[in-house]
Amino acid sequence: MALMLGSGLANQTGASIAALAFPVIGPVGVVAVRQWVAAVVLGTVGRPRLRRLTAAQWRPVLGLALVFAGMNLSLYTAIERIGLGLAVTLEFLGPLTVALAGSRRRIDLVAAVAAAGAVAVLTRPAPSTDCPGIGLALLAATCWACYILLNRTVGARLPGLVARPPRRRCPAPCTCRSARGCCGTTRPRPRR
Repeated sequence: MALMLGSGLANQTGASIAALAFPVIGPVGVVAVRQWVAAVVLGTVGRPRLRRLTAAQWRPVLGLALVFAGMNLSLYTAIERIGLGLAVTLEFLGPLTVALAGSRRRIDLVAAVAAAGAVAVLTRPAPSTDCPGIGLALLAATCWACYILLNRTVGARLPGLVARPPRRRCPAPCTCRSARGCCGTTRPRPRR
Protein backbone atom coordinates (compact mmCIF):
# COMPACT_ATOMS: atom_id res chain seq x y z
CA MET A 1 0.00 0.00 0.00
CA ALA A 2 2.81 2.39 0.86
CA LEU A 3 4.48 1.74 -2.52
CA MET A 4 1.23 2.52 -4.36
CA LEU A 5 0.70 5.74 -2.44
CA GLY A 6 4.33 6.75 -2.88
CA SER A 7 4.20 6.03 -6.59
CA GLY A 8 0.99 8.00 -7.09
CA LEU A 9 2.28 10.92 -5.03
CA ALA A 10 5.59 11.00 -6.89
CA ASN A 11 3.87 10.83 -10.28
CA GLN A 12 1.36 13.62 -9.59
CA THR A 13 3.91 15.83 -7.82
CA GLY A 14 6.32 15.33 -10.71
CA ALA A 15 3.62 16.26 -13.24
CA SER A 16 2.68 19.45 -11.42
CA ILE A 17 6.31 20.51 -10.99
CA ALA A 18 7.04 19.58 -14.59
CA ALA A 19 4.26 21.89 -15.76
CA LEU A 20 6.22 24.77 -14.21
CA ALA A 21 9.17 23.99 -16.51
CA PHE A 22 7.11 24.33 -19.72
CA PRO A 23 8.07 27.99 -20.33
CA VAL A 24 11.76 27.10 -20.10
CA ILE A 25 12.14 23.77 -21.92
CA GLY A 26 8.66 23.02 -23.28
CA PRO A 27 6.61 19.86 -22.84
CA VAL A 28 8.92 17.69 -24.97
CA GLY A 29 11.94 18.80 -22.96
CA VAL A 30 10.10 18.03 -19.72
CA VAL A 31 9.26 14.53 -20.94
CA ALA A 32 12.86 13.96 -22.02
CA VAL A 33 14.21 15.01 -18.61
CA ARG A 34 11.69 12.85 -16.74
CA GLN A 35 12.44 9.84 -18.94
CA TRP A 36 16.20 10.13 -18.47
CA VAL A 37 15.91 10.57 -14.71
CA ALA A 38 13.61 7.51 -14.48
CA ALA A 39 15.97 5.49 -16.69
CA VAL A 40 19.00 6.33 -14.55
CA VAL A 41 17.25 5.68 -11.23
CA LEU A 42 15.60 2.41 -12.30
CA GLY A 43 18.72 1.24 -14.13
CA THR A 44 20.74 1.77 -10.97
CA VAL A 45 18.21 0.13 -8.67
CA GLY A 46 17.13 -2.75 -10.92
CA ARG A 47 20.50 -3.45 -12.58
CA PRO A 48 18.96 -5.60 -15.33
CA ARG A 49 20.95 -7.87 -17.60
CA LEU A 50 19.53 -6.56 -20.85
CA ARG A 51 21.57 -8.87 -23.07
CA ARG A 52 19.86 -11.89 -21.56
CA LEU A 53 16.40 -10.83 -22.74
CA THR A 54 14.98 -12.81 -25.66
CA ALA A 55 13.22 -11.32 -28.68
CA ALA A 56 9.89 -12.46 -27.26
CA GLN A 57 10.67 -10.50 -24.09
CA TRP A 58 11.95 -7.41 -25.92
CA ARG A 59 8.90 -6.96 -28.21
CA PRO A 60 6.38 -6.07 -25.49
CA VAL A 61 9.02 -4.04 -23.63
CA LEU A 62 9.67 -1.92 -26.72
CA GLY A 63 5.94 -1.60 -27.37
CA LEU A 64 5.44 -0.50 -23.79
CA ALA A 65 8.28 2.01 -24.08
CA LEU A 66 6.80 3.55 -27.23
CA VAL A 67 3.33 3.73 -25.69
CA PHE A 68 4.81 5.29 -22.55
CA ALA A 69 6.70 7.92 -24.55
CA GLY A 70 3.60 8.68 -26.63
CA MET A 71 1.46 8.94 -23.50
CA ASN A 72 3.81 11.41 -21.84
CA LEU A 73 4.47 13.50 -24.94
CA SER A 74 0.77 13.82 -25.76
CA LEU A 75 -0.23 14.47 -22.14
CA TYR A 76 2.35 17.21 -21.53
CA THR A 77 1.56 18.87 -24.84
CA ALA A 78 -2.13 18.72 -23.90
CA ILE A 79 -1.38 20.22 -20.46
CA GLU A 80 0.35 23.14 -22.15
CA ARG A 81 -2.71 23.73 -24.36
CA ILE A 82 -5.72 23.00 -22.11
CA GLY A 83 -4.37 22.97 -18.55
CA LEU A 84 -3.48 20.26 -16.07
CA GLY A 85 -6.96 19.55 -14.70
CA LEU A 86 -8.75 18.95 -17.99
CA ALA A 87 -5.83 17.09 -19.58
CA VAL A 88 -5.51 14.64 -16.68
CA THR A 89 -9.29 14.20 -16.50
CA LEU A 90 -9.42 13.25 -20.16
CA GLU A 91 -6.34 11.06 -19.85
CA PHE A 92 -8.04 9.09 -17.06
CA LEU A 93 -10.61 7.90 -19.60
CA GLY A 94 -7.99 5.34 -20.76
CA PRO A 95 -7.84 3.32 -17.54
CA LEU A 96 -11.56 3.85 -17.04
CA THR A 97 -12.23 2.27 -20.44
CA VAL A 98 -9.98 -0.71 -19.63
CA ALA A 99 -11.78 -1.20 -16.32
CA LEU A 100 -15.19 -0.90 -17.98
CA ALA A 101 -14.24 -3.38 -20.71
CA GLY A 102 -13.34 -5.92 -18.03
CA SER A 103 -16.50 -5.34 -16.01
CA ARG A 104 -19.71 -7.34 -16.30
CA ARG A 105 -21.93 -5.34 -13.91
CA ARG A 106 -24.65 -2.89 -14.93
CA ILE A 107 -23.76 -0.44 -12.18
CA ASP A 108 -20.33 -0.02 -13.77
CA LEU A 109 -21.98 0.90 -17.07
CA VAL A 110 -24.17 3.46 -15.27
CA ALA A 111 -21.06 4.94 -13.63
CA ALA A 112 -19.31 5.11 -17.00
CA VAL A 113 -22.24 6.96 -18.58
CA ALA A 114 -22.19 9.42 -15.66
CA ALA A 115 -18.44 9.89 -16.10
CA ALA A 116 -18.89 10.48 -19.84
CA GLY A 117 -21.50 13.15 -19.10
CA ALA A 118 -19.17 14.83 -16.62
CA VAL A 119 -16.34 14.83 -19.15
CA ALA A 120 -18.65 16.40 -21.77
CA VAL A 121 -19.54 19.14 -19.29
CA LEU A 122 -15.86 19.72 -18.48
CA THR A 123 -14.81 20.05 -22.10
CA ARG A 124 -17.74 22.42 -22.83
CA PRO A 125 -17.48 22.27 -26.61
CA ALA A 126 -17.66 25.80 -27.97
CA PRO A 127 -16.15 27.72 -30.89
CA SER A 128 -13.15 28.61 -28.71
CA THR A 129 -12.53 25.02 -27.58
CA ASP A 130 -8.95 23.86 -28.11
CA CYS A 131 -9.81 20.73 -30.07
CA PRO A 132 -6.15 19.75 -30.73
CA GLY A 133 -5.46 19.96 -26.98
CA ILE A 134 -8.47 17.75 -26.24
CA GLY A 135 -7.37 15.36 -29.00
CA LEU A 136 -3.88 15.13 -27.47
CA ALA A 137 -5.35 14.35 -24.05
CA LEU A 138 -7.53 11.64 -25.60
CA LEU A 139 -4.44 10.26 -27.36
CA ALA A 140 -2.77 10.12 -23.94
CA ALA A 141 -5.83 8.24 -22.66
CA THR A 142 -5.53 5.71 -25.47
CA CYS A 143 -1.82 5.29 -24.76
CA TRP A 144 -2.53 4.80 -21.05
CA ALA A 145 -5.05 2.05 -21.86
CA CYS A 146 -2.46 0.36 -24.10
CA TYR A 147 0.14 0.81 -21.35
CA ILE A 148 -2.07 -1.07 -18.88
CA LEU A 149 -2.69 -3.92 -21.31
CA LEU A 150 0.97 -4.19 -22.37
CA ASN A 151 2.07 -4.18 -18.72
CA ARG A 152 0.22 -7.46 -18.26
CA THR A 153 2.20 -9.03 -21.09
CA VAL A 154 5.53 -7.63 -19.90
CA GLY A 155 4.81 -8.76 -16.35
CA ALA A 156 4.10 -12.28 -17.59
CA ARG A 157 7.26 -12.49 -19.74
CA LEU A 158 9.82 -10.80 -17.47
CA PRO A 159 10.38 -11.74 -13.86
CA GLY A 160 10.42 -9.27 -10.96
CA LEU A 161 11.99 -5.87 -11.48
CA VAL A 162 13.74 -6.87 -14.73
CA ALA A 163 11.05 -5.17 -16.87
CA ARG A 164 11.14 -1.77 -15.17
CA PRO A 165 14.53 -0.37 -16.28
CA PRO A 166 14.32 -1.37 -19.98
CA ARG A 167 10.85 0.04 -20.44
CA ARG A 168 12.02 3.34 -18.95
CA ARG A 169 15.32 3.41 -20.84
CA CYS A 170 13.86 2.74 -24.28
CA PRO A 171 11.69 5.88 -24.58
CA ALA A 172 14.43 8.15 -23.26
CA PRO A 173 16.41 8.31 -26.54
CA CYS A 174 13.18 8.86 -28.52
CA THR A 175 12.09 11.81 -26.41
CA CYS A 176 15.62 13.19 -26.32
CA ARG A 177 15.71 13.30 -30.13
CA SER A 178 12.42 15.23 -30.10
CA ALA A 179 13.62 17.49 -27.32
CA ARG A 180 16.69 18.56 -29.26
CA GLY A 181 14.54 20.33 -31.81
CA CYS A 182 12.14 21.82 -29.29
CA CYS A 183 14.59 22.88 -26.61
CA GLY A 184 17.34 24.15 -28.84
CA THR A 185 19.84 21.68 -27.47
CA THR A 186 22.37 20.15 -29.76
CA ARG A 187 24.28 16.93 -29.65
CA PRO A 188 27.97 17.37 -28.87
CA ARG A 189 30.25 16.50 -31.76
CA PRO A 190 32.95 13.90 -31.17
CA ARG A 191 36.49 15.16 -31.03
CA ARG A 192 38.85 14.00 -33.73
